[in-house]
Parts: sequence; C-alpha cells; structure tokens
Amino acid sequence: MRYTMLTVAAFAVAAAAACSADSLDPAPSTDVQTTGAKHGTDTAIATGPQTPPQLPPVVSSFNLSGVVYAMEPGTDTTRQVPLPNASVTLVKMMTVTGDTLVPSVTITSTTTDAQGAYRLQNLAPAYYRIDFKAPAGSSFVDRAMAIGPARETEIKVSVALERAP
Repeated sequence: MRYTMLTVAAFAVAAAAACSADSLDPAPSTDVQTTGAKHGTDTAIATGPQTPPQLPPVVSSFNLSGVVYAMEPGTDTTRQVPLPNASVTLVKMMTVTGDTLVPSVTITSTTTDAQGAYRLQNLAPAYYRIDFKAPAGSSFVDRAMAIGPARETEIKVSVALERAP
C-alpha cells in the first residue's frame, strides 16, 4: 500500500512540474496576426472565410403531409394518439421574394382522416402559416406553425395538440 501511495505522489509531483506556468505552450492558434507563426512546437493553423454549403433551389411545387396528434395524459407519461377530424388550413403569408400579403390568403384546407393524417398537394412556393384546429367540441388547443419556401417536393409536418387547461 505504501508503494502505491508513493507512486501516486511521484506522479503528482512530476505532473505539477510539467504544468508549471513557464513550461506551458499555447495551443495552436488561428489568430490573424501570427498566421503561420510557431507557438512552441506547434504550427498555427490559419483558415480563411468559409463559404456555407449551397442550399438546393426552391422547388416549383410541393406536397405537404403529416399527422395531427392529441396529447393524452397517462398515469406517468403523456402519449400521443392520432386526432381524426382536425382541420388543417394553409394560409399564404408572403411571396418567395418576401413581399408580405396583407391580408393573408387562405390557399386550401382539409380535415384529418381516422388516423389523423392529412395531405395537401401541388402547392406553390411561398411563406405559409399552417393552422391546426381541433375538432369541434374537443378539449384540445389549436396550434399554428410556419414554413418557408420548400426546397423538397415532399414536406412532412406533424403536430401534437395539447389539452386545454
């Protein structure tokens, strides 16, 4: 046991000596003033401005689909069950170029099927608000979401509606 403690103490002393303020070399740097300069035994790495990856172009039309769920409280968790007969309305808020539409224009609406699913087809690219309304007489709170111009032909948006307090 004494041998182990001495070994640990010896490592601690060696580590403290290696980490003294005089022997610390700064990590490789990317500062502009010392581009390519050496810090200790490391060479600084300099990088220029990075170009972000290119986004795919906006598609000429897209389909929107998903499922509307109801959040049902359980004994120890909350579970999500499909919510049939919920209303899904697509409202155009802005054009692709960012021109705000005042007033907004309702494009289309549908009702979810028995599995809570909906599908809207052949939609033009724009900025939209999607209004999800619970079935009449239910105790769930309505919700809205927004989407921008689609860059894919198939967009899936699912939502869970909470019970009203």
